Amino acid sequence: MSYMLLRDRITNHLRKRARTSSSLRGNGLVERLVRDLQCDRTDVLRVFRELRTEGILVCDDWLRDEPLSKVTINLREESNPTADIWHGVLEQAAKMQGEFATLEPLAEVMEGFHASEMSRLLSGLISLKQDQERLHNTPRFEVSARYLLGSSKLLDSLPTASLRQFGIDVSRFPTFPGYVMVAGPPDPCVVVLVENPHSFECAIEAPGTDRAAWVCTYGYGLSLKYSQHGEQLAAILESRIPPRTLVRKGSPPSWDVLLRHDRVRFWGDLDLEGLAIFERLRRYNPNIALGGLYQPMVDHLREVGGHPYCKAVGKAGQVPNTYNNDIASLVALCREQAVDQELLSGSQISHWWDTEYEL
Repeated sequence: MSYMLLRDRITNHLRKRARTSSSLRGNGLVERLVRDLQCDRTDVLRVFRELRTEGILVCDDWLRDEPLSKVTINLREESNPTADIWHGVLEQAAKMQGEFATLEPLAEVMEGFHASEMSRLLSGLISLKQDQERLHNTPRFEVSARYLLGSSKLLDSLPTASLRQFGIDVSRFPTFPGYVMVAGPPDPCVVVLVENPHSFECAIEAPGTDRAAWVCTYGYGLSLKYSQHGEQLAAILESRIPPRTLVRKGSPPSWDVLLRHDRVRFWGDLDLEGLAIFERLRRYNPNIALGGLYQPMVDHLREVGGHPYCKAVGKAGQVPNTYNNDIASLVALCREQAVDQELLSGSQISHWWDTEYEL
């Protein structure tokens, strides 16, 4: 990335931050930009030095080129034709139906919309606000297509905070139709919730794992991203709505029986998001524990190392979440590098499948 392109990215990032606050916390601002933009710290300091000289970044306390106290940003707001059109649509609607200021931020995702399409979108949002209670637990992609310009993905693209302020609670609508794959015997000795289908397939084919019940989600269509399977698994448990099940192998018990098993384990990636999914699962069921399959992943990360949190591995933007103290050591271990569960071979799965990871 060229230096000028990086400067533009940093400037635009600061401009967006300044829209919601007249000042920013200087302490740690450099590190936050390095993390959010995946760039080099030296380059950020160079940009900050220039912005300080130009009077764009104003701060009373500096350590070389790094701000330590409150930072004021003096950037003129760039003209945005899309935002101007959307503002006009909202103003016209407000004359007839009340105030719509909370929907102003939606302009960020409306590039390419004509004014007539924006008006139809606003009408759809008004109708959805009125109908949301009777639509409770309707899959989100269906709600979006029916109310928002026939697009199944548009509701997920709109800023959730703005919709909530407007009065639409998108959490009413699950992001999945609720499918799970299951495999195992009628009376499994352990139930293992697997983060993604690839490792699920490897597990059910590994020698000696037939006494376990294996559970994994899969998406509608072929568009489900790799990182969404574990989130979908947690969302299914949180919704408390029995999912549609596909028996992949064997004759495992029903979904509700599986979840009441005395030994329920989770096996996912050893990364910040995987551990966040585990925390979501055990908020639903405090008895869910990490499976022993984490042990060889931990050993590999300690002895060999793993991959960084970056775009190339599909993990840009992963940041520490809220975790219980009992997994603090795992969070610390994978804070800078991670390993994916596909790392494990069939023989390793055969060895560790029936154990619990010792925290």
